[in-house]
Amino acid sequence: MGAIPTGEAILRLLLTMLLSGCIGAEREAHERPAGLRTHVLVGVGSCLFMLLSLAMTEWRGDPGRIAAQVVTGIGFIGAGTIWLRGDVIRGLTTASSIWATAAIGMVIGAGYYALGVVATLTVLTALIGLRLVERWLVQRVGGQVHTVDCELPPSPEVLWQMLTTLGELRARLLQVESLPSGDSDFHRLRLTVNLSGRIAPEQLLQALLRAGAASARFSEPSPEKPDDIQGRPHAR
Repeated sequence: MGAIPTGEAILRLLLTMLLSGCIGAEREAHERPAGLRTHVLVGVGSCLFMLLSLAMTEWRGDPGRIAAQVVTGIGFIGAGTIWLRGDVIRGLTTASSIWATAAIGMVIGAGYYALGVVATLTVLTALIGLRLVERWLVQRVGGQVHTVDCELPPSPEVLWQMLTTLGELRARLLQVESLPSGDSDFHRLRLTVNLSGRIAPEQLLQALLRAGAASARFSEPSPEKPDDIQGRPHAR
C-alpha cells in the first residue's frame, strides 16, 4: 500500500477502531443519537482516507486534498446529530465528539500513535470528567439541581412540549436518562434539571404535567415540599 506496509496500515485501522469505540461507548451509555457504531465508522473511515492521502504521494498526488475533504464532510454528519426546538439546542457535544473522533482517526492514519491515544484520553476526560465539574459549578453558582422522574405518552410532541416548557422556565436540562418501562405503555425518563432561585420546585412539576407528562415526581424527597412530591398523581 504505497510507502506504508499493509500490516502497519491494518494496525492503524485497529487502533483507530479501539480508540473511536471508547468515545462512542461513552456516548452510547448516555443514549445519544450517535453512539458506538457511528463513532467507530467515523474514526475508521477517517483513518482510511488519511492512509489513502499518504499513498497518493507515490502517485505524485497532493496528500492534503483528501484529508481536507474529510474535515469538510464530517461537518455534515455532525450537523445531523444537532436539533433545535424553540430556544432548546441538543446534540452539540455529540457533534463535537464525532468531529474529534474523525481527527483522531486521521492522526492515527498518519502514524502518530501516541498523539492519538493522548487525544482520546483528552476527549474522554472532557466527556466524563468535565460533566462532573460542570454539575458542581451549576450547583455552586447557578441554582439548585433536581432529579425528576416522568412518565410520558408515546408521542414525540409531548417531549418537544416538555423541552419548550423547560426553556420557558429558564430551567437548564443537564441530563436525560431512559428508565425501564416494564409493561407500561408510557415512556419513563429521569430528568436532571437546574432551577434558578426564583422557580420553586413544585412549579417545575406542575409545568411538566401541563406539558403533557402523565406523572412527574422528584426521584429523591425534596426538603421544600415532601408531601406534594410523594402525593403527585400518576395521571393527568
